[in-house]
Amino acid sequence: MKDENEAMPVVQGETLTYQRDGQDERLPVGTPIWYAWLSTARTFAFRSALGTFTARKEQASNKRGGGYWRAYRKRNGKLHRVYLGKSEELTLDRLNSAAVTLAREPSADEDEREPGRPVPYQPVEVSNERKEASERASRRSSPVPLPLTSLFGREREVAAVCTLLARPEVRLLTLTGTGGVGKTRLALASASEVEESFPDGVCFISLAPIQDAALVLPALVQALGLPSSRAPLEPLQAALREQQLLLVLDNFEQVAAAAPLLIDLLAACSHLKLLVTSREVLHVRGEHVFEVPPLALPDPRHLPDWATLARYGAVSLFLERAREAQSSFALTAENALLIAEICVRLDGLPLAIELAAARLKLLPLPALLERLGHRLAILTAGPRDLP
Repeated sequence: MKDENEAMPVVQGETLTYQRDGQDERLPVGTPIWYAWLSTARTFAFRSALGTFTARKEQASNKRGGGYWRAYRKRNGKLHRVYLGKSEELTLDRLNSAAVTLAREPSADEDEREPGRPVPYQPVEVSNERKEASERASRRSSPVPLPLTSLFGREREVAAVCTLLARPEVRLLTLTGTGGVGKTRLALASASEVEESFPDGVCFISLAPIQDAALVLPALVQALGLPSSRAPLEPLQAALREQQLLLVLDNFEQVAAAAPLLIDLLAACSHLKLLVTSREVLHVRGEHVFEVPPLALPDPRHLPDWATLARYGAVSLFLERAREAQSSFALTAENALLIAEICVRLDGLPLAIELAAARLKLLPLPALLERLGHRLAILTAGPRDLP
């Protein structure tokens, strides 16, 4: 039998590290993905400057109470314990407060405090108002994020996706395409357009931090603000059965094994729709696929006039990002052909175009075009929030 403490998950700083298939996985504490992981976990260690304690999930004495977490630490030959709360209450502030409590001498009855009488934590240098706000934020659903940059050249694609989502028979729509083609931005724009068609709103869930398919449904539970459960499909089906809701699931390719569970959810929730972005098709019943194309490109051999050239999606994006790198950058007779050739060389991929335009801080257009013969070397060091 495998030792229970072998490769125990560890929280240190603001990061959880755990093993999956022999590989280390990391999640930021306090995020929806953290709470999704907690719903499947049984134990983890918490390390801080005050020492290390072990957190274990335990079952309440009465069935209605559900599960809760308790922290344990052995000191001076005696095992001390502190009630932590339910999974949805495990903020980083609370874990740090438990470390403070376990590092000092306990009161006479502290070790025997029941789950109904939690230790009144006082977070170090953190106000109670901030702590309560953090806990509320961790439980609420996720609206459509507001992009900080404009979307170029996607009018037709947005209209096509919205038309598909309006069709009653389209319950699961997958936006697929190569990495960097703009699946997420198209999903965000389309979801914003159709939001008023869903009385119960739109919920956006990024699955990029997840590598384990078993965490997909718990992530949905957390994002929708539902209580955590060992069998997350059942509470999801119960909560969404009558909901006219659009769930946007971003970056599904690394958890594609969870796709059949989405069909189980749709089968029980007749008004629910799913908009999924994935580099690969999910290959499940009822899936409708929209392949996201690259941005429209000009023909460098037959360049149109400047006004027409600037309306091509790839060129528009390049010009906008180039102005972020050089505020005086403009389309001219001298650089029109170079810009068109750069966009063609990058196959109209939005992410590649953004990374290339950022290099204009260091390289003139001719040098940039020349170096694009070695894309992997030049298309790096872009914005920190881009892949």
